[in-house]
Amino acid sequence: MTGWIVADWTANDIGMSWDFFVPVCVGDLVKTGGINQYVVQDVVSPKQLPSYISKFKAALRSQGPMCILEHFDTGFSVLQNCNSLELTVKEDTLDLLVQVVSGLAASLPTLLISTSISAAERKEKLNAVKMSVFLLCKLTETLESYSCRQNIVTAPGKGGKKGKGGGEGLLQWDLEREKVLQALVQLLQLDIRCLWNLSLVEEEFISCVTCCCYKLLENPTIGHVKSKPTRDCIIHLLGVLIKKYNHLLGASVKVIQLLQHFEQLSSVFAQAVSVWSTEYGVRAIIGEVIREIGQKSSEELAREGSGVKAFATFLSELGALVPELMISSISVLITHLEGESHTMRVAVCEVLGEVLVRVLCGDGLDESGKADRDRFFDTLQEHLHDTHSHVRARVLQVYTRIVNSKALPLSRYSEVMELAVGRLMDKSINVVKSAIQLLAAFIAHNPYSCKLSSADLKKPLEKETAKLREMKEKLEGERPVAVIKASELWAAMEPEVLVTVSKELEPRSEAEKEQQEDVEDSNKEEEKEAEDDRATAVKIAQYLRVNKYRNAVRLCIKAYSCFPESEMFTSLSTLTAKTLMDTLALIFMGSDEDPNELSQNLPPTPKKEGERQGEDGELKKQEMLVQYLRDTETFSLQVERAISVINTMLYWKTTSVVQEAVQFCVTVCEFSVANSVSGVRKMLPLVWSTDAAIKDAVVQAYRRLYLNPQGDTVRIKAQTLVESLSELMVDASLGTVQCLEEIVQEFFGSGSNLQSTVVQVLWERFTGKRETSGLHRRAAVLLLGMAARAEREVVLSNLDTLCSVALGEKVTEDFLLARDTVITICSITDHVRQSKAAPFRLPQDHQLFTCLTQAVAEGVVMEDPYWQSFMEQAIRLIYFLAESPDQLCSRLLQRSARLLLDQTAECGEVNRDVGQMQDGSQESNEQGEQVNCVCLAQLLALCGSVAFWQVSHLERSVSAELRRRRGETEEREEKEKDPTSKAKQAANESAMEEDLGLIGASAEDTEAELIRKICETELLAEDNLLSAFLPLLVKVCSSPGRYSHPQLTTAACLALSQYMMISPLACEENIRLMFTVLERSALPVVRANTIIALGDLTVRFPNILEPWTQNLYARLSDEVPSVRQTAVTVLTQLVLKDVLKVKGQVSEVAVLLIDPEPHITSLALNFFNELATKDNAIYNLLPDIISRLSDPERGMSSEDFNTIMKQLFSYITKERQTESLVEKLCQRFRTARTERQWCDLATSLSLLSMCERGFKRLQECWECYSDKLTEPGSTNLCSPSLPSSVVGPNPSLRPR
Repeated sequence: MTGWIVADWTANDIGMSWDFFVPVCVGDLVKTGGINQYVVQDVVSPKQLPSYISKFKAALRSQGPMCILEHFDTGFSVLQNCNSLELTVKEDTLDLLVQVVSGLAASLPTLLISTSISAAERKEKLNAVKMSVFLLCKLTETLESYSCRQNIVTAPGKGGKKGKGGGEGLLQWDLEREKVLQALVQLLQLDIRCLWNLSLVEEEFISCVTCCCYKLLENPTIGHVKSKPTRDCIIHLLGVLIKKYNHLLGASVKVIQLLQHFEQLSSVFAQAVSVWSTEYGVRAIIGEVIREIGQKSSEELAREGSGVKAFATFLSELGALVPELMISSISVLITHLEGESHTMRVAVCEVLGEVLVRVLCGDGLDESGKADRDRFFDTLQEHLHDTHSHVRARVLQVYTRIVNSKALPLSRYSEVMELAVGRLMDKSINVVKSAIQLLAAFIAHNPYSCKLSSADLKKPLEKETAKLREMKEKLEGERPVAVIKASELWAAMEPEVLVTVSKELEPRSEAEKEQQEDVEDSNKEEEKEAEDDRATAVKIAQYLRVNKYRNAVRLCIKAYSCFPESEMFTSLSTLTAKTLMDTLALIFMGSDEDPNELSQNLPPTPKKEGERQGEDGELKKQEMLVQYLRDTETFSLQVERAISVINTMLYWKTTSVVQEAVQFCVTVCEFSVANSVSGVRKMLPLVWSTDAAIKDAVVQAYRRLYLNPQGDTVRIKAQTLVESLSELMVDASLGTVQCLEEIVQEFFGSGSNLQSTVVQVLWERFTGKRETSGLHRRAAVLLLGMAARAEREVVLSNLDTLCSVALGEKVTEDFLLARDTVITICSITDHVRQSKAAPFRLPQDHQLFTCLTQAVAEGVVMEDPYWQSFMEQAIRLIYFLAESPDQLCSRLLQRSARLLLDQTAECGEVNRDVGQMQDGSQESNEQGEQVNCVCLAQLLALCGSVAFWQVSHLERSVSAELRRRRGETEEREEKEKDPTSKAKQAANESAMEEDLGLIGASAEDTEAELIRKICETELLAEDNLLSAFLPLLVKVCSSPGRYSHPQLTTAACLALSQYMMISPLACEENIRLMFTVLERSALPVVRANTIIALGDLTVRFPNILEPWTQNLYARLSDEVPSVRQTAVTVLTQLVLKDVLKVKGQVSEVAVLLIDPEPHITSLALNFFNELATKDNAIYNLLPDIISRLSDPERGMSSEDFNTIMKQLFSYITKERQTESLVEKLCQRFRTARTERQWCDLATSLSLLSMCERGFKRLQECWECYSDKLTEPGSTNLCSPSLPSSVVGPNPSLRPR
């Protein structure tokens, strides 16, 4: 044995005479110790250690775990030389120590049970336990440090591959570490405390084990999934130490310390504390840890490195694991809600949420639990208005979990939902998203009926409220007055009456007797009516009822002398207190026996108890019904408000908010909330979004709502899908239909097994085989058109059916169905498919065109309001699909005009016959020749449509066909070339010219010139039928007094603008007339249409329209909002597309920033937002805008001027722009003529965010405005927005 005892005793001399004390530092064992204390005398060198370890192994096999007493120095030497030893030596030593500890754990139970253990044996076992545990823990700590260093060296690089060296040893250590911990758990689970004197385990032994555990927990990978076995062993080992070895306070302090330095341990310690408090029953550990965290000051947590994030995560996860055990400690945490750390506020709110969801929920709470629940909810609601956005967002998420768990009391629904709707206006995106999620949870889990709108609930609520009022009034009229028996009243008043009787029977002085006589004289008048004994008795009873006890006693005494023979007063022959009290009691309680005589105004007989309870029950039911209806109405109002706000978020620029809004719209639609379809339709245009995430969200939403039907069979699924899509199509706008096409087209192109069945159901609806409404027939044919975009044969193979059903003999009965059918047929044209092959067109004599031309011509002489929309689509289809469409339309115009003339002639003959029968006046004859204005308007609309589509046909279809044929010719010539040297040279020259873009450009210019020449010379030539209608159009537009019919005027102006699109000559000849119509027409719709037409003409012929720009801007001040809206929309497009040059007239758009119509204001704001994206655009315009708006002739108020300028100056963000504007505005002071202009210029300068250079420039221009500073309105010039750098005293920047 290489160890020595200080007293030079050996174990063989007198048994085990030394003690092993666990050292604080490992090196303490080689120093001189106290008496009987074990020390290490000789540390084995690294070279000799392998042989010593072999001896250790042999001793372990022969002697068992007690061999540690002799071979402790070998293990200690390994610890001392650990850095210079090979890994195999350290692993062998670790394996031996694990076997020793495991052997002790196996052999100790029998010894611990024994009652005859000697002191020497106990000491021997104790030393073996302490030695083996000490060596094992210290060696484990050393190997753990080595493992962490190796982990850092071999950490994955950028390529994700581990470095060489140490990887295998590290893997082995991960496995060995678990064995070490299991051995320690097995040993310490035994009740080894009895090995120590008085079962007091020394602190150093416990610290040795716990330090090893905490060292292992510092490993960065301890929280990983692969480390779960090790983590669980450490938690259980510490749990044993806390429960059996008094490590509670030490553990709580160590948890706090490690959390401050190792953030990754928050989840580990949350799990550990949960296990210690539940499996080991040490609930006090939660209170200790939370108290330590609660005592952290706000200033301490605000410091960097304070571990606040780890504390917050720990609290949140612990609250999720054991919320019921945290209730008692929450009061300590609540203080952090007032602290500066928003992270801690979030954690506390999450703990409150877990407690409310899992503990303080349900109807079985006692009064204390309900009070805690209400207090926690109040706290959460307060922090919905927290100063930090992260706290507001997390509290909303907590509420979402509460609502999803159905833990929110019904009484708080309305209040919390109102707060959530308010958070939709929050400036933080995360808060807005969380609020949307909470509102979706409210709708998904609400106890009310969302299917009814607030308007639908109003009448039932009023009806039931009136019924409740009637029931209350009826019950109040029938409710009996409470009756108290006379005997009960007597028992209550008897003590006071006895006192009065005693006083009255006492002997009195002379003065008191005189006073009594005076009182008796004053009461004589009241007692005159009491002429017999019964009347006197009634009077006595009345005195007693009104608490006039003295009067009652005296009247009773007097009554005996007046009526000595009366049965009621005979007992007073002997006047004592007892006889007097008995007489008064008999008189008073006699009212129970004889109510008719002794009491008055008794209540009516009450109803039976059962009837009363029944009526009360009905009243309570009615009150509950009314309250439910009120809550439902309130909920519906809040849902409607939320839907309206969230619908506007669908077009926000933040992708995540749009995605949440889309998801909300899906939720409200799935739960059939009233008005939910509005949001679903509004998000439809987002399928064209350039943001792939938004587009995908919308497509997925529609697929979830409409393209994944439920049903038992394919047929039922198809019918459900068609029904839902048809509902969406009903009353949908053209834009909605176009957007829906994208989604339906994707469905039919996805290869779904429902496609053929869906198409079959749609055809059945359209043809009328299944009884359905007209709206659903139109929806069916439009859906067929969408399907045809993916598969042309769906429509092409059924053209005859479409013509016979919708365009046949009954076409004039339903022009809307005919229009939608034409739109569907358009889906098979090349214009939709952008095909590069030969154009797909049908012959002129096809049944389709026969039906179309006949329907259009017959409709001209009809006054159907839907004919024009059908006609426009029909002409479009003819030019898209027919061979030589110009010839078809020419014949159509002739036929239509002839029908109109025939109708006019027939009406004229009828009118002349009627006139001759009446008075034969000439006036009647003249009226009979008049044409029907509506029919004439329809004919002119037809002419305009033909003119427009004729130009479009030439510039698109004919031009594309010419390019296609030229390409085919070039390809054919290329193939036919003779490969000779001369040909090669020509080919090289041709290739060079092609590279320079000469041949292609020349050919395209030739084709464009041909198209332009046809438009200018042939379309309006005298031999072309279109020219015959132009004079009529001009005449109608130029004579509004004669042709005053609104529809005729509107159609003529629109048709004339379409004629003007044909050629520059037609535009120049009629441009003045169009602007005259724009300015003088009394019809707002005509002015609005003219603005749109002039916008198109500006794009087509910009040079012709340029001199008239001012007239376009003038419509921005039109008195009709719809005209102003149209004008600002058209001008926004022209300016932003650089068709119109931006000049000072933009001031007219600026005026719309204060327009009384909100939607016009938003359009103007959008104009300037987009204009601000162009370099220096607003900066260049600002001086002119200021001059125009401050012109005295305009008469704009100073408040309006300030509002406009504040918005415009918000776009000036560059210092150089600010400096230049300061100089320009100061120079304008010289030319300003009025005080108002000075004030406006001063206001403009004050709105600039002045930089230091700008302030210097303002100083340099002092002479420009110094003489204006005396004016009151110019004082704004002295208070511009200054940066912090020039606010302080700087003499060089002060104005002179």
